[in-house]
Amino acid sequence: MHLSNLPSLCVASILFNAQHFHAHRPYVRGGKIPNPVVPPSPEKLVGTNWQLKEIHGVPAIPEPQELFFETERELSGYDGCNWFSGEWNTVQDIRTNVRPRITIDIGTSTLRMCRLTAEAGEQQSNFMSDLRQKAISFSLSADEQELTLYHTLDGNDVPIVMSRIPSPVQPHERLIGTDWVATGIVYPDSQNELLPVLENHPVTLSFSKDQIDGSTGTNQFFGDIPKMTSMEFQVANVGQTLMGFEENDDPRRFQEDAWMSILTTVNDETESPPEVVTLPYTLFDERIGDTDEWTKVLVLGSFQAPLARFVPLKDGMLQPPGPFNGDDEQDTPAIKDLYLDTFQLAGSNWRASNIRGALLGSDADVTMFFKSKTSVEGSGGCNQFDASWEKLGTLIQINGTEQPLILEHMRVEDLAPTRRYCDGMMAQVENYFFRGLTQDSLFYEFDGEELTLWDAVMGENGRQTRGMFIGRFNNFPVSSWGGQSLVGMTGEEAKAVIEDINPSLQVQTIPEGSMMTMDHRLDRVRIFVGEDGNVNREPQRG
Repeated sequence: MHLSNLPSLCVASILFNAQHFHAHRPYVRGGKIPNPVVPPSPEKLVGTNWQLKEIHGVPAIPEPQELFFETERELSGYDGCNWFSGEWNTVQDIRTNVRPRITIDIGTSTLRMCRLTAEAGEQQSNFMSDLRQKAISFSLSADEQELTLYHTLDGNDVPIVMSRIPSPVQPHERLIGTDWVATGIVYPDSQNELLPVLENHPVTLSFSKDQIDGSTGTNQFFGDIPKMTSMEFQVANVGQTLMGFEENDDPRRFQEDAWMSILTTVNDETESPPEVVTLPYTLFDERIGDTDEWTKVLVLGSFQAPLARFVPLKDGMLQPPGPFNGDDEQDTPAIKDLYLDTFQLAGSNWRASNIRGALLGSDADVTMFFKSKTSVEGSGGCNQFDASWEKLGTLIQINGTEQPLILEHMRVEDLAPTRRYCDGMMAQVENYFFRGLTQDSLFYEFDGEELTLWDAVMGENGRQTRGMFIGRFNNFPVSSWGGQSLVGMTGEEAKAVIEDINPSLQVQTIPEGSMMTMDHRLDRVRIFVGEDGNVNREPQRG
């Protein structure tokens, strides 16, 4: 290479680098290249909460409006008097150098009446009308602590400046952890009139994060809250204890039916209750008479069509339920005679004769052995299983002069079967049996001779009752008590074991060969002992 060529090479190199640089960074007069302004993404608004700082160039007055972008679609806010909810969406724009735009659709709002000053009323009107315009552009400050919405007025953008605030306790979150007592309930035929709650039989309502519970005045109820907003909450899986009433026209029954129908059938246009019920509500402050004191009030439904009205439940407000109409509350003799102890199944053994309508032969090994007050084991016909069980309550259905129907409510949990491969008819029977046991709960009838299992379903009156037939079982001799054989024990030792497993049983110790009655009673166990006083065969019910 000749040295005479160097100047031309340097010039060529400089020109090449200049062209490469200019391809990426355009030349700007004055030699300054500004940083490009990147508009904020609407996604940055999700989960943020804002309070009005300035509107149309005027500082916001106290108790300013708020706007909360709850999710990618839902929002809620405060207009200075009422809470509202709605939806927001992003307006797509192919231009990248303009402020992003959103649309806001205000849906429902509370209906609280407020006396606003002229300034507050004007601020409220401007704020809400600005939100309702066709599209709103916005910008965020560099630290994302200030949101500016732009209202288009006569071709000019008028700013609405909002300051970021921590997500406050929303109205629905204010319900969490609260307890309420009803002052009035709407009955099905009361034409939206709130009727007083029965004295000494209060209806209560308590909220946790995702559940409700309380009292109907007679029974306890419970349910799940799958969703709650500032305007409404949903109720699902509603259940209750099952203490019955002696008379069909008992006022306590009417009150309970009215309240449970609100939780299970409101807004329902079908014959069967919906799986999820949506309850609108309003939470507000109300002056107590002519005093200067105020109280919170919770209204389910709306002011025009209320369903129930509650005030906070305070310590000492409730007294233990007293007698109704001056009469002592007690079971009738007929119900007392029919009622069986909570753990009457403990220590009993059963073999199925029918599963879901399929008749089983004597060789079919579908069994249930209630080892104790909390454990059960058995066979599905192919696989063995262990599980836990508990009693949930007793349903007593009284229909006029007919014999009362006693249904025991139970739940079987933690069912753990073996994993033996099965096929054919017994595999299907086992599947039906296990599925029946593992539903949320089931009912059973126990008449001393047979045990019958039923699905638990919601009845027409909104209460759980028996549904489809699961299976029928006959009593079968036990091979042990609580997992141990009593043979060889003394009579007193064996009696103590049995009474510990099931205190409701009548346990009798009888010398072998003694005369005895021939009646068959499954609430009785006879222990036969030899001359040495020891048990010589496994005791059985009967």
